[in-house]
Amino acid sequence: MKDCSNHKRDIAGISDMKELAKMIGDLHYETLAEFLSHLTDKIYGDGTKDRMAGRNKLGYELQAASSHLSLARKFIEEAWLISKPFMTADEK
Repeated sequence: MKDCSNHKRDIAGISDMKELAKMIGDLHYETLAEFLSHLTDKIYGDGTKDRMAGRNKLGYELQAASSHLSLARKFIEEAWLISKPFMTADEK
């Protein structure tokens, strides 16, 4: 199997994934949408690389996950549009 050392078990020393999810979930919605867009692109690209390397099932699953992340981004963008009018100027 390919070396998976580029897949980390933590991010910048954060090993508690529940804490990481809370930190990401506390982002402003427009920032969260941007993060999800970048994550979508990264996962899709990984899936493409896996498919090109003959790992079709893995590649397909990653690209399907990417599609769902993109849909999540769209919902977060809509949440931003809904919540924005209720925010004060310094929160926007």
